[in-house]
Amino acid sequence: MSEEEGKRKESLAAIAREISAEIGASTILGLGSGSTVASILRELATALESRRLVKKVRAVATSMQIQMVADEVGLQTVPLRKQADLVVDGADQVDDRLDMIKGGGGALLKEKILMANSRRRIVVADEAKFVTKLCLNSARVPVEVVPFARETVKERLVGLGGVPHERLLAKGFPYFTESGNVILDTEFPPIDRAAEMEAAIKMIPGVVENGIFTIKPIRVYKIGKDGASFSVRTSD
Repeated sequence: MSEEEGKRKESLAAIAREISAEIGASTILGLGSGSTVASILRELATALESRRLVKKVRAVATSMQIQMVADEVGLQTVPLRKQADLVVDGADQVDDRLDMIKGGGGALLKEKILMANSRRRIVVADEAKFVTKLCLNSARVPVEVVPFARETVKERLVGLGGVPHERLLAKGFPYFTESGNVILDTEFPPIDRAAEMEAAIKMIPGVVENGIFTIKPIRVYKIGKDGASFSVRTSD
C-alpha cells in the first residue's frame, strides 16, 4: 500500500467512525455500489464491531458486489421495505449544488430507488470528482434503457444535446445491468440545470432511470487530493 493509499484509508476510517455514531441496533442501512462504498463498508464494519453492532444492523445492498462485501464483514442484508434509515454511497461526479452523476458501476436504478426511500443520505467522494457543473471533464451520464428501446432512446438523447455511447464489455458484447437493461453512457455539454435534465431524460419512453441524482437533503464528504484529510458539505 502506498503512502497516499494509507492516508486515504485513514480518512475513510475517520469518516466511518463519524457515520457509525449515527447507527443503532435497529438501523436499516442502505448501501450504494462501487469501490468507495466497498472500502468504507469495511471500515464501517470495524467501527460497528467495536460497539458490537455488526450482527444487529440490517443492510440493503444495491448490487451483488456490495452484497458480497456485506457478507464478508458479517452484516445481515435484507430487502428494501418502506424506508432505509441511512444510505451511504459514492459518486462519479459532484457539482457545486451537490447534484451528482452516479452509475459508473451500473447500479444506478437501485441506488436511486434507495436514495429516494431513505431518511438520511451520505455520499463519500474523492476531491477529483468535484466540479462546478456536471459533465465537465468529459464525464458521461449513464442512462439505463430497456433493450427494445435502445435505438429510439439514442435518437431522443441526441435531441437533448447528448452523444450516447452503448456500454460494452471488454470483448465488445453489450453490458447488461442486474435488472437486464442496457446502459447508454451519454456525453452532454456542462449541465446548468441538473434537475431539469434529469427529468427530461426520464421522460423518454424506454428509459428506466438515469445517473443524474438531485435528491436532497444530502451530506457529502470530500476526501482531499492527498487522502490525508476530508471536509463535509450539507445541502439545505
